[in-house]
Amino acid sequence: VSLLFWGGDFEMALCVSILSLACFCILSVLELRFHQTEKERFFKPLLMPVLIVFYLSSVSASGREIRYLLIPALIGGFLGDTFLLREEYFIPGLLSFLAGHIFYLIDFWRNIKVSWLRPIPVIVIFMIYFLYMILVVQKLFPGMDPRAKAPVSLYIGVILAMSFSSYLMYMTGKTSGRMITWAGTMLFIVSDTILSFQVFHKKSGTWVMPTYLAAQFLIVLGALM
Repeated sequence: VSLLFWGGDFEMALCVSILSLACFCILSVLELRFHQTEKERFFKPLLMPVLIVFYLSSVSASGREIRYLLIPALIGGFLGDTFLLREEYFIPGLLSFLAGHIFYLIDFWRNIKVSWLRPIPVIVIFMIYFLYMILVVQKLFPGMDPRAKAPVSLYIGVILAMSFSSYLMYMTGKTSGRMITWAGTMLFIVSDTILSFQVFHKKSGTWVMPTYLAAQFLIVLGALM
């Protein structure tokens, strides 16, 4: 919390920003190295808190305005990471990530100028997202526990809406930062799609964590640019 009150202390904020980024990179490597082992229980819950510190300190160093909704979005990621360390907490983990996506969605919508949107590109991209949802549902649902279909459908809809809103944000201000954020949201979709097939169809989940970590980092990085 003290990061919010640094004011003009640029050197302090920059130092913390660099150190927290280094810590995030190291923790990411350790998480990938010890994924699905007992050691993961120590490294994984630290990832999102360190990324929050990186975001706040970088905002302080740059003098930019804090996008406060990104903080609870990352906290949702932290809770999801922690719950998913144990299989029996899959539903709380899913709900935590769902809450995080909703906060991202609201933040992106707040940065969209609807009057600047062009209808044809919006419709085309919307149809791509919609067709992707149909394809995933067709492949994922056969053999799935019927009780899981409703919450999984809701989750898929929310994460696709979140990513689509980041595209709309990019379309109303084509900056490199917004493009990076959009790329991060698409990696989130890739990560969660792989995770879904790992959980419900016992497919390989090798790329779940690399794409997830890249997604969260790119969303934050884009917000800083």
